[in-house]
Amino acid sequence: MADARSIILHEYPTSPFAEKIRLALRLKNLAWSRVEIPVIMPKPDLMPLTGGYRRTPVMQIGADIFCDTAIILRELEARYPIPTLKLPGHEGLGQMVAGWTDGRWFQASVAVIFGELADKVPEDFRKDRESLSGQPFDVEAMRAAAPLMRDQWRARLMLLEERLQGGKGAGGGLYLIGTKPGLVDVHAYMNVWFMHQNVPDFLAKCFESADLTKAWFDRLREFEGQEPETISSADALRIAKAAAPRLVAATTRNETQGFAPGEMVAVCPDDYGKVWVEGELVHADSQRVILQRITKEAETLHVHFPRAGYLVRRL
Repeated sequence: MADARSIILHEYPTSPFAEKIRLALRLKNLAWSRVEIPVIMPKPDLMPLTGGYRRTPVMQIGADIFCDTAIILRELEARYPIPTLKLPGHEGLGQMVAGWTDGRWFQASVAVIFGELADKVPEDFRKDRESLSGQPFDVEAMRAAAPLMRDQWRARLMLLEERLQGGKGAGGGLYLIGTKPGLVDVHAYMNVWFMHQNVPDFLAKCFESADLTKAWFDRLREFEGQEPETISSADALRIAKAAAPRLVAATTRNETQGFAPGEMVAVCPDDYGKVWVEGELVHADSQRVILQRITKEAETLHVHFPRAGYLVRRL
C-alpha cells in the first residue's frame, strides 16, 4: 500500500507527458503508485495539492508535490540515481531537447492527431483545452492544416533518424547518445508514442524511411518495469496530510530578482495553463523553486517547480 515514501503519479493513461514519466520509471525499474485524474477540469482532489496547477502529470512523494516533467525527472534522478538516466552527454542537453519536444514538435503532434480525430473530439474537451491554452481549439482548422503539419512532424522525426545514423557510424546508434537510454531518449520518445497511440498508420508510413528510429522506439517500448498500484485521490490526500515535506535548506542563490526565503511569491508556466500558484518561498536556485503552502485538505506542503519555463513574481 502506498505511503509517504511512495512515488505517486497523478496522471491519466492517454497523456503523452505522463508517458514520458512512465517510461523513466520503467527504465529505472522503480515501484510507483498512480492516481488517475480526470482528463479535463475539474480536478477537485488535485488542486489542494498543487495550489491550482492543472497540467499533467504531477508527482507526489509524501507532502512534496512536483509540477512539470522537468522537475519530476530531476527529482527522480536525485533520489534514485541508480540506474541513471543522466548519462554522459545527456547533462543539460536533456532539458534543451525537452524545449523542442514539448514545444514545436508537440504542437505538430496535436495538429496531426486532432486533425485526424476531429469528428471524435467531445465539445467539453475542446472547451477545456481552450481554457488551458488561452487559444481556440479549432479542430476544423487542424484538419485543414493536417497535410502541412504531417510534413512538419515527419521532418522532426527524421532528425532522430539522422542522430541515430550518426551514432551508428561512431559505433553506437542504439540510442540517441550512446548504447544506453537516457534523458534525451525519454524526451524524444514522447511524441512518437503519442502518434503511435492515435494515428499509427501515419507513423508506420514515416517509419518506412526511418528504420533506425523504428528500432529505437520499439526498444524503448519493450522496456518492462514494475506495475503500478492504483490508489484513490482521497488516499493521496490522506498520505500528504499525514506526512511532512522533506527537509530542505531555506536558501536562495544568486537571485536576479533578489528573492529571500519567507517571501510570498507566485509561480506560473510561461506558455499555457497560466495559473499562478501562491506560497511562501522556501528555496530558489537556477533550476528549482519550492513554495510552502498550507491547506485544510493536506496541511503543510512543499510544491516544487522547475525554473526554466516558469515565471516567479512577488506578491
